[in-house]
Amino acid sequence: MSLRFNRSTGTPSEALGRSRGGLGTKIVGVCDAVGRLVDFILAPGQAHELASSLALLKRLPEAPDWALADMACDAQEFRATARAMGAIPVVPSRRGAREPQPCPSYIYRHRNLIERCWSRLKERRAIATRYDKTAASYAAGIAIAASLDWIKSLL
Repeated sequence: MSLRFNRSTGTPSEALGRSRGGLGTKIVGVCDAVGRLVDFILAPGQAHELASSLALLKRLPEAPDWALADMACDAQEFRATARAMGAIPVVPSRRGAREPQPCPSYIYRHRNLIERCWSRLKERRAIATRYDKTAASYAAGIAIAASLDWIKSLL
């Protein structure tokens, strides 16, 4: 578990940014094969997920077999970084892509693990609705919720 978060995107210290619903924060994370949060980055609400996803991919202690991501990470840079690590990128191409890349559906169907992970973490009201003033306290709340999720999965 890590309390690291990206201070270089958007607002320098609080990871708050304007999106359609007002001020908000994105949590970009990596989960293991069981669906437990391993690492995450806080980014402002309007920030694109690709930069945070690349940073998370580079921070992994060991290369995964597969690097699953959604269409937001459909970029050559993400695919090249995953291949350089020794992982096979599993990212569906956008509809209008000039050169669509293959995406094995039998692997991509497991991407719901991260969605279920977010669902379990956001059962806690403090995570779902960021009331914390600072990014550090919000990241600590996410880390505590993820730790509780890990403990619950071990029982």
